[in-house]
Amino acid sequence: MFLNTNFLSLKKTYIIFFLAVLFIISTNTDAYSSNFKVSNVEIKVPFNSNFQKKKIIDKAIKLAFQKLLSMTISSDEMDKISSFNVDEIRNLIDSFNIKNERFKNNIYNATFEVNFNKQNTFLFIEKKNIFPSTPNVKKIIFLPILVNSSSQSLNIFNQNPFYTDWNLNKKNYHLIDYILPSEDIEIVEILNKNINILEEYNFNKIINKYNTDEYIICLIYREKNNFKIFSKIKFNNKFKIKSEIFLNENTLSPKNLEKLIDKIKLIFEDEWKQVNKINRSVKLPINLTMSSSEYKKNIKFEKFLSSVDQVSKYSINSFNNINVNYKIIFNGSPKQFLNIAEKNNFLIDTDESIWKVK
Repeated sequence: MFLNTNFLSLKKTYIIFFLAVLFIISTNTDAYSSNFKVSNVEIKVPFNSNFQKKKIIDKAIKLAFQKLLSMTISSDEMDKISSFNVDEIRNLIDSFNIKNERFKNNIYNATFEVNFNKQNTFLFIEKKNIFPSTPNVKKIIFLPILVNSSSQSLNIFNQNPFYTDWNLNKKNYHLIDYILPSEDIEIVEILNKNINILEEYNFNKIINKYNTDEYIICLIYREKNNFKIFSKIKFNNKFKIKSEIFLNENTLSPKNLEKLIDKIKLIFEDEWKQVNKINRSVKLPINLTMSSSEYKKNIKFEKFLSSVDQVSKYSINSFNNINVNYKIIFNGSPKQFLNIAEKNNFLIDTDESIWKVK
């Protein structure tokens, strides 16, 4: 009995000590510690009497920031940050690394990795009257269908240059990873059967073959040198139709085809960024509690909060040997927070005014 009492007392002391440490860490280490990592920034310059390491680093910083902007800002807003001071950008950096540095044949070659502070970077972008997006990578089923308007015929798989060349020249700032379906006779038959109603057709019979509810169906209508792009896009349960016209694209030589594919990809990249935009003027306070006895789960939960870009700040309001009580500022709706938490394996009970992590 004496041993059991001592053990219980020691356990409570340990819990209180653990919670005190957790409180100190959480009060001082919130979402402001997270960063954007920009990797594989390559620099290749002549190694001569004009070589200056500082200029090389400044160039790497500019290229890294341009890459980050391309991943977080829609194309129609890029001109708002068309120029920037390197000293300003340097203040946004938490750290950087130089990898694979070498000198060969009077050429300096190196790869840089730059870590930008997320919150400071968001503030910098927002001062330009831009709401940035989180640079989330997305894998998605993509089906390009080339329609010849004159002959009313379709080219779908290997007979379609958009299909064969789509993934040949991916840019390092592209967020969407396109999964093109393998050649399938049934798909060809379905599309040919519905050739006159492709824009109205729902494509469910095709999409269901790939066990996904997210996709991009891209109808590419060609009439001489003009192209109409009609796309059905579904990201995160949000469906959208986009239609664009590109005039006088000339012949589909490899170079011209690459340029046209890049223009079409830009449409999809902008739509994906739109889905991931963060409006930090929306500040949702969330009071949430979880069991203090699940030490590893508490640590995991804090790592989750630090990793979510929409969480601008969090702290521990109070704690005891039963519960840890968090206060979270979330830039979005309650539903968004719950969905993100569920995707990270945190189920939350919202029946009470103070939510509880199950």
